[in-house]
Amino acid sequence: MSDDGQALVEFALVLPFLLLFAVALVLIAEIGVARLALENAAAEGARIGALTNDDDEISRTVRAAVEPLEQGRVRVTVEPREHERPRSADPRGSLLRVALEYAVPVPLAFAGLPRVTVRGAAVRVIEWTP
Repeated sequence: MSDDGQALVEFALVLPFLLLFAVALVLIAEIGVARLALENAAAEGARIGALTNDDDEISRTVRAAVEPLEQGRVRVTVEPREHERPRSADPRGSLLRVALEYAVPVPLAFAGLPRVTVRGAAVRVIEWTP
């Protein structure tokens, strides 16, 4: 008996696992980048919100700050909303929370892999006065 094709057969058996490991590594790296980008964008949005008390300005700042991510996939939530108390009266000293969500595109999602949602949030004290 000859061992001529043994290495090729072993490589063919191991290759799917190596490819799966490489895809998982790339996905984990993408989740990490998304987490960092969302945390930074939330902090920038909360900072702008604390200074301007303007939800539109917060959204523009967040969309500009999430640069490596697809802006259309980022959901921005500002609490409390611009025309709710305490932001509608004299908001100085109250808390402003900016929360972001991003659905990371998962390769092979059609194969039943779960959707991955990354979140980032920041809270700041409002310094703006009417």
